[in-house]
Amino acid sequence: MQICDFANSYIRWVVEPDPSDKRRPGHMPWGNSARIQLDARCEVVDQATGRSEEFFLITPCRTEWMYREDALFQVPNREYVGAWSRTEAIGLGSMTKRVGQRESSLAISIQDSFTGFDLTVRRFPRQRRLADDADVVRATVDNLPLVGVTELDDGAAGARVVMEYPIKTMNIHPERIRYQVDTGPLLFVDSGIASERAIERLRMAFVCYNGPGVAEFVLRTSTGAGDLSVDDYTEVRRLDVRNTLYAAEPA
Repeated sequence: MQICDFANSYIRWVVEPDPSDKRRPGHMPWGNSARIQLDARCEVVDQATGRSEEFFLITPCRTEWMYREDALFQVPNREYVGAWSRTEAIGLGSMTKRVGQRESSLAISIQDSFTGFDLTVRRFPRQRRLADDADVVRATVDNLPLVGVTELDDGAAGARVVMEYPIKTMNIHPERIRYQVDTGPLLFVDSGIASERAIERLRMAFVCYNGPGVAEFVLRTSTGAGDLSVDDYTEVRRLDVRNTLYAAEPA
């Protein structure tokens, strides 16, 4: 596969001003165009039909009032992040909320919600698959861009899930020729969520592994603290997977 250059890949969307938004102090009534970097990619392949769906996780930012000169961050503030396909999007942002309060987990139509949308996915022109632990250690020491691909079989959904992500944190022990990936966020498909649609089963996670056949995922979930519920990475799952590491070569 040709790996993604996540640092140079983006979505861009355009919205018109919304006169029904009565929040205060409010956005300037101009609409907005935002460009947001991609953090990860996830492909879900139906094993019976071969049909695939592709989703992208955007880099998180914070909720803001647009183009004001007196107030910028919204209070209370929250995370703006989500997963996007070429036709739909779903919010995955975290927040502190009262126990029992839920956010909508339904996908929205990009065509109905935005007046403009563009997805730019750039690939590295040169790459190589890292053959073994020694190759991983060398590529890390050489400060090459690293990309991980983790595949798993979701028997409940009859799907093969391919997660692709930049490796932002890599641990190595050169003397013992060992490595350990600890990176994220990425998109994880949770077959335990009661929806037939893959986009509505997506959760944010971090991944950790030090070999090709097993990975641990820590998923973001709601955790109660008194009468409040806080979203954090607390749910760990250890799964049989297929991990592959790639390095981008200098042009």
